[in-house]
Amino acid sequence: MESLSSPKVIVGVHCHKLRTKSMYIQAVVDPAEATFYDSYDQTAWWCVLTQTALGPDRQPVRPDACCEGRDCCKL
Repeated sequence: MESLSSPKVIVGVHCHKLRTKSMYIQAVVDPAEATFYDSYDQTAWWCVLTQTALGPDRQPVRPDACCEGRDCCKL
């Protein structure tokens, strides 16, 4: 399997246990997408360790929370 990636997850900044469905889909994102949808992020995130939307520390999993400084974060 190819390396998983997402434009919302930056290597060295976000925990490498952070996942979203878009990491498993080979699709081209429409650059004009923002003009068709609301500007909120409705991405479903989960942790590889817990397989839920909560990390091992029972806190929510998302890019702004899964970064350096969190005890369970693996950079």
